[in-house]
Amino acid sequence: MGIGRLKCPVVDVNDLAVAETFYSELTGIPVIPSVFPGRYAYLGQPEPWRADLIMHLVITPKGPEANRGHMDIWVRSIDDAIPSIEAIGGSVKQEPTIYPRPGSFPGEPPRIDWAVMRDPFGNEFCLVTILSPEQRQAILDAAAGGPGDDQRWRDAARRFHAPDFPLK
Repeated sequence: MGIGRLKCPVVDVNDLAVAETFYSELTGIPVIPSVFPGRYAYLGQPEPWRADLIMHLVITPKGPEANRGHMDIWVRSIDDAIPSIEAIGGSVKQEPTIYPRPGSFPGEPPRIDWAVMRDPFGNEFCLVTILSPEQRQAILDAAAGGPGDDQRWRDAARRFHAPDFPLK
């Protein structure tokens, strides 16, 4: 038994209204009434009240340093999700890539397609798509043909569908 129970992630933001819109559109989780209006905003379930994400209003903007923690957002397609996120104020920090890259950990196949994104405040989060066995094999086959090339590996994987999973 743990000392405590994990409640939910908290992200520092500079504008609660922008954060509510961005994170609600990103996750599909509705905004719920704030226990501390003007200081915190919440996404979650209104009845019974349960927060899934807390947004904390801070004065100082995020600096250039990397986050010490981040959220992973699972999506069905990295390539479809990126323009949708950019349309609501997010941006790409690191272009999509395969992990682990073929050959980087001998004997370990690629497992995910992922990209690092930023919210409108510079906070980082990852987009993650789990690769199907067919996608993993297609990447390994493409990697056997020459030096590393993320675009070639990702193109090979696109010929197959990622496993379906519920987004809710």
